Amino acid sequence: MVFGDVVGFDATHRSNKYDMVFVPFTGIDNHNRNVTLGAALLGSEIAYSYRWLLRMYVKAFGVAPKVVVTDQDLAMKRAILDVLPDSRHMLCMWHIWEKLTPKLGPLLCNITNFKKTLAKIVWSDSISRNEFEEKWHAILSEYGLSNHEWLGSLYNIRHDWIPGYYLEENLSGLMSTTSRSESENHFFNQFCNPQSTLVEFFSHFETTIEAQRYEHRKNEHETRYNEAELLFPDFVLEEQASKLFTRTIFLDQQLEIDDAINNCVSVSRQQVDGCMKFELEDILQPCTPFFEVMFRNEDQTISCSCRRFEQWGLLCRHIFYVLRLCDVTEFPKKYVAKRWRREAVPNSSLRPIRYDDIENNGDDIQEILREIRFANEYAINRLIQDKEQLCLYRDYLKAYMSKADDVQVVAPAPSRRDRFVEMTGTSEPCDVIVRNPIKTRTKGTHKRLKSAREIAITRAWKKQKGCSFAKGTGHNVCACSLRIQSIKEKEATCSSAVTNMQE
Repeated sequence: MVFGDVVGFDATHRSNKYDMVFVPFTGIDNHNRNVTLGAALLGSEIAYSYRWLLRMYVKAFGVAPKVVVTDQDLAMKRAILDVLPDSRHMLCMWHIWEKLTPKLGPLLCNITNFKKTLAKIVWSDSISRNEFEEKWHAILSEYGLSNHEWLGSLYNIRHDWIPGYYLEENLSGLMSTTSRSESENHFFNQFCNPQSTLVEFFSHFETTIEAQRYEHRKNEHETRYNEAELLFPDFVLEEQASKLFTRTIFLDQQLEIDDAINNCVSVSRQQVDGCMKFELEDILQPCTPFFEVMFRNEDQTISCSCRRFEQWGLLCRHIFYVLRLCDVTEFPKKYVAKRWRREAVPNSSLRPIRYDDIENNGDDIQEILREIRFANEYAINRLIQDKEQLCLYRDYLKAYMSKADDVQVVAPAPSRRDRFVEMTGTSEPCDVIVRNPIKTRTKGTHKRLKSAREIAITRAWKKQKGCSFAKGTGHNVCACSLRIQSIKEKEATCSSAVTNMQE
């Protein structure tokens, strides 16, 4: 499948009555929307279960994903190393960043500028590896955290979560966090509840997937029949992009073209090793040094130092500026990723099939014929233009209809038991007893164990209860022992005074 190159998966806990772990595989479709590639129910969250799950995923898709995004689960990490050794395993930056305050304390993170300073180098995708390492050590030294154990462990795995270490890797910027998986989990939770049985859960799951398919068909319809307005009719690449990409992706490319024309300026141009080297200034990024764009006109090869195409599969404003400056009149086909094209999903819409396509692509005839099966006769007659195509389609339809005529319709069995016998192929009573799954203790259904230091920091940060009577902390005025003792003394004094008056 074309959308299986970048995958994020996260375990959703308590999605059914038996505490089985629901693990959906989330990808990104050609409209930049979430798409569920597959899902599984696991009885436990151990490495063995995840290994089996990943093997089934590769078996179903026939190819391993290029990028896999997960949280810091050690069982997932071991399974990915064993089953997907060639895939790029990236850790969710958001999960790591959320642990900063509990690990270091709210006093350091919220009162000082430590968190803001660290965020500038952690979340930036424009600094190099050497620059990141230099600034990381400088910040930790400034705040006296050079020997901090947890920060040291994060630095040791910096290749798995810092953007500067995977800038040049293919499609590494599409999914840097598991936010899409979290959004998918929330989407599924709207249809399911922790008290659902397995039958109810699968019924709700089918409803959820159908809702997702409806959204995809809706986006496909908008792409096909709603033409986007062109901002620069004189720039031919914009018009070509509107016909190549889906509507959502074209709007992204249109913004890049707008910024290329209005916010980019050429600083220098020189010939280097058979290529033209352009240095551009981006007005929208004044703090960033000049961007370098290398362009070779012979084979339309172009690259930019911002690495946007490598990370997202989409051209940047700097490349569009150079293409316009060099009067390129045809969109470079090598830089049109298949996952963003209109026809990324073959069966989503009908497209004209020319006889030359069939003649030049003999290996794809079976795939083309499978597409025809889903088309109605009226649409096919509109798409066919010459007699050779008509003969090919007519012969195929005749063969398909004759095969359908040979099928004999068998009347259903009179009773329900006979129908089950016919489906299973056996009439013997089955001794297998299907029982409820055994409940397991999953990691996500219980609170995280906190260290003594973390508990002490949390207690110190919390506002202590105050007593207005004793002017102390740790209790309120209602539970103040001094106040209760004072009230008792007053009551005793009053009672003795009344007794004396009566005597």
